[in-house]
Amino acid sequence: MITIKLRALLEDRKMSQSELARITNIRPSTISDLCNNNSCFIKLDYLNSICKAISCSIDDLLKLR
Repeated sequence: MITIKLRALLEDRKMSQSELARITNIRPSTISDLCNNNSCFIKLDYLNSICKAISCSIDDLLKLR
């Protein structure tokens, strides 16, 4: 199982979900789903945009359990 650590990364950076949505042009509901690990699939472009916006690597964002 893969978990998305977006919520923790946003908290560390003191960034809101809505701010990330605005910066990345990803729908707020999609960001919310990612923060709550409610996504069945993620567009690679979204992962790239998120990593750039919060200055992290894909390894920081995703965890294989």
